[in-house]
Amino acid sequence: MFHVEHEENTDQFLEFFVEGAKNLGFSFDESILEKFHLYYKELSFWNRSVNLTGLHTEQEQAVLLFADSLAGALAFPEHSSLSIVDIGTGGGFPGIPLKLAFPSLKVTLMEPRGNKTAFLHTVIGKLELTGISVLQKRLEARRSFIHEEDKWDIAISKAVSLEAIVPHVKNILKKDGKLVVFRSSNIDNPSNLKGMTIDQEIPYELPYEFGTRVLSVLKHDP
Repeated sequence: MFHVEHEENTDQFLEFFVEGAKNLGFSFDESILEKFHLYYKELSFWNRSVNLTGLHTEQEQAVLLFADSLAGALAFPEHSSLSIVDIGTGGGFPGIPLKLAFPSLKVTLMEPRGNKTAFLHTVIGKLELTGISVLQKRLEARRSFIHEEDKWDIAISKAVSLEAIVPHVKNILKKDGKLVVFRSSNIDNPSNLKGMTIDQEIPYELPYEFGTRVLSVLKHDP
């Protein structure tokens, strides 16, 4: 059972986040929770001038951005030292929450917009994170990589549609790499996956009546 005290904080972000994380099977010590809260405060400050999220309430942000991002790890339970690229990361979701939860992950945040990458660099510095980088590129601008070691184990996205990712993602994934996409429902037309196939689809529940979500996990066609 979690018990979080934060005397100086009048917001309820941590209360909502802890409940959302708990619902997904995650627990964190006070030092990690403080980093999540610092991230939230920095996001709130920057969101006044940079459109990092359209979610406005503490509950929505705590559950639908921060806690929901952690669900991505359900797709790769053997997460130690995997390399991950977060496509269209925006404000750093799900890449930064996953990095905070699993420090051994090697994370690349792919985001084309300069004002958002400025935020990402700032928050990475304030959180004192290592093993995480920012790539100011669009996925479709990435050419095929010559060397297998230049590719990623996992490509993941909360914000970009499956249809926009699939035609380009094979160029950046290792041979046994996987694509993980956050969705509201299962894939209804697997025939449009352009050289990829469904590995698994993982449903999960969010608290506060936010409902059921699905992780669609794809791999290269055999």
